[in-house]
Amino acid sequence: MKKKIALFLIGLLFLSGIFLGIEKAGEKSKHSTITTTTSTTSTTTQTNKQKKKNAVKSELPDVSVKDWNLLLVNAHNTVKDRQPNLTSLANGQQLDEKVYPYYVQLSEAARQAGYTLLAISGYRSVAYQQQLLNNDIQSYLNQGYSQEAAKKKALEYMTEPGTSEHHTGLAIDVLEQTWYEKGNALETSFGETKAGEWLAQNAATYGFIIRYPKGKEDITGIQYEPWHLRFVGKENALYMAKHQLVLEEYLALLKD
Repeated sequence: MKKKIALFLIGLLFLSGIFLGIEKAGEKSKHSTITTTTSTTSTTTQTNKQKKKNAVKSELPDVSVKDWNLLLVNAHNTVKDRQPNLTSLANGQQLDEKVYPYYVQLSEAARQAGYTLLAISGYRSVAYQQQLLNNDIQSYLNQGYSQEAAKKKALEYMTEPGTSEHHTGLAIDVLEQTWYEKGNALETSFGETKAGEWLAQNAATYGFIIRYPKGKEDITGIQYEPWHLRFVGKENALYMAKHQLVLEEYLALLKD
């Protein structure tokens, strides 16, 4: 009897060892599968990103970063007081004469869609930009801000003289006339109006981009401005709109 019990225990231990080995092998296989799957997923993601990047680059227009309509002006790329050949709009605002016909086309398209565009600010000299900044700073000083705080507040929606696109004649701030006549000004809420939405969706067809879009503030260095149009040319504008690029990103692609 004792012999049978001993044999039974030996058999039980033997079977336990087999099952334990199978379990460990299964865990090892499972871990290997997870590792392989993670590695494969990571590789696939990287491959897809590269394919997307290659596709984006393959569609790049055959243009140069030195083209007149791709001039970059920001806090890191300043311009001296330049005097482009200007043409005046009906209300006295000015644009580069090469941009003027495209703005007329955009305005007419907007009119046909039921919106009357109103040019608020076009070309500005460096001296005039300084005057505007000083006036804005003074308004905040009058409200009790310190000199430092007043300038910081003013620069939230203004730029230092020499760093404004308005110096180029390629940029213009626009609103819809009816909206403006109701007492509204250059406010981000303009982007939520029907006119603002139309402008964002159709500007590229006429060579313009919303230069400072929402979500790109860390790249442009400027807060969202749905009213600020910048002419870059139809081909460039359509490409940038399709791939949701700001000028800084687009120029980086062209240089790559």
